[in-house]
Amino acid sequence: MARKKKQLTRKQRKQQRREAMERKRKERGWEPPPAGPAPGIDGVFEDMLPLFPEIDAPNTPSISTAERLLTTLMASDSMADEPEFKEIFVDPMLCLDTFSEIVQEMGIEPESMSKLPDEEREDAQMTIREEITRRLLTDELRQDIIDGLNDLRLRLKQSGGHQEKVAQAAMLQSFLTSASPVEPGGDMGSGIWPMLGLVQAIFMRGLMIGFELMEAAREVEETLGLDESEVALPEALAQSSILRQKVDSLLKKVPGLLGFMKKHTDKAWEEGVDALFTGDLYLELYSPEELATAFDIFGAAFRPDLAEEIETQDPLQLKVAEKEFAALIQQLDDYLTQLFTPERLDRLRARLAVTLKDPAYKKWLGFLYILVEYMANENAVEIEMRFLLQALLGEIKMATAEFQEADE
Repeated sequence: MARKKKQLTRKQRKQQRREAMERKRKERGWEPPPAGPAPGIDGVFEDMLPLFPEIDAPNTPSISTAERLLTTLMASDSMADEPEFKEIFVDPMLCLDTFSEIVQEMGIEPESMSKLPDEEREDAQMTIREEITRRLLTDELRQDIIDGLNDLRLRLKQSGGHQEKVAQAAMLQSFLTSASPVEPGGDMGSGIWPMLGLVQAIFMRGLMIGFELMEAAREVEETLGLDESEVALPEALAQSSILRQKVDSLLKKVPGLLGFMKKHTDKAWEEGVDALFTGDLYLELYSPEELATAFDIFGAAFRPDLAEEIETQDPLQLKVAEKEFAALIQQLDDYLTQLFTPERLDRLRARLAVTLKDPAYKKWLGFLYILVEYMANENAVEIEMRFLLQALLGEIKMATAEFQEADE
């Protein structure tokens, strides 16, 4: 009778993963750079000294110092559980899509991963973790991680009794502040950032959430009898109480996820509203006649010759007095309040429902789902007047550009 394979604890699995990472990096010939202080960071170098008592000069570490530095870098994944990092997330669905791309490029079926020999599986998983991190790492995320390390170091230092953790946070802060995300001329594995435990842990947290959300969405599809291609995750979330319950459970399970989702939603909304104003997002919410009426309001609100200037310039770039601009906005506000009767608002909602299914708007899907929810409110015209104004001004801008092109 075959002996049942002993289950490893979480700590043993992490240690096994670190050993595999260190083994692979040594095979590549990678060595950590000197752990010298990053310029302009007060107190960081002093805080990290307990980790390296044998250092005589910051730029000439011994072999034991380099090994200790490597171990600290690889074992930093537990820092991702600290409060300073709980709301630092990478878009779960983006992580999931990137994972799918990578395993396809590697010629690996996700279902067959568990059947690979232990060492081969560890190597494949490490490559996937590093490549997801390399592809999705942004300057904004890098800065968030560095800021989180600084906040963590200061908190532990002030609370006292955490000398080793303070030193670890200080060392990582110094190291990452001076390290570029990808070394010049490097390949997939040569960048420093994608190799580090803390950075990988943040990305893997996003991937784990992505897997759980997708699994929940599949359960909903099976329950509702939907084809996978017929429904997007936000739409399933809006339609299904089952999926909402699963998401609520995930929010309780992952501290900080709610804050991330709110931040992500706010960002998606601001980007969408700005895109309406600049013309990058064109929803065609207003008819040519409605735009013409709003265009006339521009001319009536200012001096008599302004209408002629509007015909030859971008109306949003005209220099007008603050008082005149305030009067214009008020008149446009009054016009939109009269325009959007309950019947007209229903037509707008119908227009948005069609837009959700249009592949041309895939980039703005997150914003559009938020917009649909906001516009469902019976007081949507009053509450979302800024959106209606931004969309109107953006469409006036687009119409003006088309008039100018036609004249030319």
